[in-house]
Amino acid sequence: MGSRRVRNFWVTVFCAGVLLISVPLQERIHKARPELFDPSRKQRSTSLISVGPTPAVIAALGGFRSVAADLLWLKVDSVWEGGAWWAMLPLLNSVVQLDPHFELAWKVYGWHCAYNLNAESKTAIDRNYWLQKGIEILENAVEVNPDSWEMRWELAWTLYDRAHELRRAGEMFYQTSQLPGVPAYVFRFCYRPYEKLLDREGITRGLAYAKQHYLDDEKHQFLVNRDTNFWRTHWDDPYTHRRIIVKENTDRYQRGLKPYLYPNDPFWDVCPVCGMPVAKSEDAVCENLACPNYKHPIHR
Repeated sequence: MGSRRVRNFWVTVFCAGVLLISVPLQERIHKARPELFDPSRKQRSTSLISVGPTPAVIAALGGFRSVAADLLWLKVDSVWEGGAWWAMLPLLNSVVQLDPHFELAWKVYGWHCAYNLNAESKTAIDRNYWLQKGIEILENAVEVNPDSWEMRWELAWTLYDRAHELRRAGEMFYQTSQLPGVPAYVFRFCYRPYEKLLDREGITRGLAYAKQHYLDDEKHQFLVNRDTNFWRTHWDDPYTHRRIIVKENTDRYQRGLKPYLYPNDPFWDVCPVCGMPVAKSEDAVCENLACPNYKHPIHR
């Protein structure tokens, strides 16, 4: 029995070593031939950058998989400090395959793709690829950790803050709130996406839902009551609507996303090019001097 454990230990060290050796090699390949990592290439799936340990390697590690994952995680930290962002991908992919319940690794993996690599990308195609890749990673994390509210929160936050897929985010925040152990702020995010969409029904429903939870938490109840009073007094204020439209579509523009057109807003039409609001009218034209659609009709 002792010799078997020793053999398994050395197999673990060997396999982890092979994965670690691949990191500097991967980085040199990326620097020498960046065209291999073009998001438009169909061959991406065969690149080492998206391939973790093979099933044979995982099987060989047996009960030492978490040990190998920890060794690779230590390498992730040193690679990050060295600024080799691309070299983190095979490492992170290997870590979560070896230990699918390593939640921090999943969080860093999804965040790195959806935020860092998305921001570093030079084209809209690249930005969209890395954003969707980050979301896909977090969806996989939720699938293998279905009882973790933190994994669902991470996916919901990325949809809300980075992708601006606000209705999906609202649904995911609600799913997160259904799991045990969630903190009070999760319930308040059940209405936040609908505030950005100026969806009155969604806001009202979310506020009522948040109000029903953490009844003894004075801070939570104060914040929900504050937001309830705000919308009660400001829903009919056109300039509140305008401020939210400008903020949301400015954020979308900075992230390379299409503007949201607010089709049901009672006060404002929205230019489909720049996303800026103009007073609602059948003859509305864009009034943004910096927009290519300036002085052109919005309803075409």
